[in-house]
Amino acid sequence: MVYVLIGVILLAIIVPIISVLPSARQKERMQMRMVARAAGVSVELTSIDDPNPKQDKYIGNTGKPIPAVLKVVAYRLQRKRERDWRELPKVSWCLLKDLENNWCWKSEPDPLMNKELAEWLWEIAPSLPADVVQIEEDSYTLCVYWHERTRGDEQAVLDFLKDCVELPLIEPDLSDSAE
Repeated sequence: MVYVLIGVILLAIIVPIISVLPSARQKERMQMRMVARAAGVSVELTSIDDPNPKQDKYIGNTGKPIPAVLKVVAYRLQRKRERDWRELPKVSWCLLKDLENNWCWKSEPDPLMNKELAEWLWEIAPSLPADVVQIEEDSYTLCVYWHERTRGDEQAVLDFLKDCVELPLIEPDLSDSAE
C-alpha cells in the first residue's frame, strides 16, 4: 500500500510538470516565429474579423451568436519611409479571402496606390500559403495574417513581405511631385 501511495504522489508531482512542456507543434511554431524575428519581422498573436462570419462555429452552446473573430498570427514589416512621408497622402489597402477561398479587395484600392503594387499583389497573393487569410497595409506597416499550419511556409511569407515593401506604395509621379 505504501508503494501505491508513493506512486500516486510521484504522479501528482510529475504530471503537472510534463503538461507544461511545449508540444512538438508548439516548438515548431516557436521556431517559425524565431526565423521571422531574425529576419526583422515582428510576430504577434492577434484576432481579426472572420471574412466568413456565417458559420455554425459562431453559435454558442445556448444558441446565441458569438462574435465572428479569427485568432491568427500577424507577421508585420514596417515599410521604409521617404523623408517626405508626412506630406504624402495616407494609402491603406486590404486583401482577404472570400467565401470561396479566392482573394478579393476589402474595398476598392485607393486611386493613389501604386498600380504596379496592386497588380503584383493580385498576381502573388494566390501563391501564398493556403492558411494566409488576410494581407493589409496601414500606416506604412505591411501585415500578413495566417494560421502557421505548415513549417517552411514562413519563408514564403517572409519573402512576400520583403518583396512587397520594395515596391513603392504610392504612384511614383505623385511621390515625385511632393519633393
